[in-house]
Amino acid sequence: MKKILIVSYNFAPRHTVGAIRPTKLAQYLCESGNEVDVVTVKPYGELDHSMDRSLEGIGRIDHIDCSIIEDKPAAKKQPSPNTGVAKSKRPSFLRKLKRELYEYKKILNSVKFSAAFKSLVKSDLKRFRSYDAVITTYGPVASHLCGLRFKKLCPGVKWIADFRDPMVVNTTPPSTVAFRGSVQKKVCKRADVLVAVSHGYYDRIFDEEAQKKAHVIYNGFDRGDIDTSTIIRDGEFSFTYVGAMHEGMRDFSPLLELLSELIREGKIKAQDVNINYAGTSFSVLKNQAERVGYTGRLTDHGRVSRGDCLKLQASSRHLLLATWNEKGENGVFPGKFLEYIMIGRPILSFVSGEEAGSEVTRVMKRARLGVTYEEACRESDLAVLREYLISDYEAFLVGRDADFDPDENEVARFDFANTAKSFEELI
Repeated sequence: MKKILIVSYNFAPRHTVGAIRPTKLAQYLCESGNEVDVVTVKPYGELDHSMDRSLEGIGRIDHIDCSIIEDKPAAKKQPSPNTGVAKSKRPSFLRKLKRELYEYKKILNSVKFSAAFKSLVKSDLKRFRSYDAVITTYGPVASHLCGLRFKKLCPGVKWIADFRDPMVVNTTPPSTVAFRGSVQKKVCKRADVLVAVSHGYYDRIFDEEAQKKAHVIYNGFDRGDIDTSTIIRDGEFSFTYVGAMHEGMRDFSPLLELLSELIREGKIKAQDVNINYAGTSFSVLKNQAERVGYTGRLTDHGRVSRGDCLKLQASSRHLLLATWNEKGENGVFPGKFLEYIMIGRPILSFVSGEEAGSEVTRVMKRARLGVTYEEACRESDLAVLREYLISDYEAFLVGRDADFDPDENEVARFDFANTAKSFEELI
């Protein structure tokens, strides 16, 4: 048995996808016989109690009362149809300024959080030096700043720095690139063990020296979160996407374009099709549909709890995944992907960008999870997707489920129990 401390700003019951990995990691490390404590922020904003059972085995949770701003600007549950249009008309320099100010506030609050964490550790050094390992998980920056402070105060405790994302990406505001890059470099140098959630991120984050102590541990899923056999199907030729659209970097235009084409050709009836969306970026999806002339149903469910989100996915015929793969932005591996695998519905993945052979596509094909489309292979992938939609719609008309035969051995690799086991081996 090991005594483990997890430091993660995002943790249940915070309603954010970043809370899932550290919460599940804590749960399964406990279930395998370890003593696990957690330091996180005092919950604020909208909360989600769907993972409360994951907290039951944790020994102690210290909440730092720190008024960090919301991860995303507040959005109305039912955005107006003109939201996306208004954004596009706003002068670009104002959008950039707003993004810069928002990023600057987040950095300041991350520093504030880590300073409070330092005080907590200093108040009980004997306790904190008794841990066998500390795991910090990014993002936000706050978590790894805590790791840097912890390593100075408790040098004998093994530090595992977990990167769910790189600290610097193409959309990082210029004013914080130097700061973020510096923090990432320090973390890679001072942590005892480094972890990335994809091979692409491994290559992007870690230099040759850091790779000597770096590992890839994918995100995971927990089948205990939902019993899909009890969920009633919606009975429609439905597609569901849950999550942010990242201002259009996640692009479903190829699907919307094909559906429009097949509806015009009479191969699919518009009234049978429904595209579900849950999140705060519906206007982006709506604008994509308008650009390609898609006039079918788009259903906006707004921001929903994780439990309702899982039920929505399980009731759908298809699940939609979108990411990107381009120079300087390789290895993007959405956490939602693993949740989709757990749900057990065919996945249609869409990868924008000029780079072919994304990590998402490789996993999709290896595990036989559905149909993949990459912008870099537009013509051939569109043809495959078109044939799939026609074939599956014919199956839908006669009441047959979509053909779906995933490789269960590949799927099992992504169970959170195996994720926790991989961390345990590093400890």
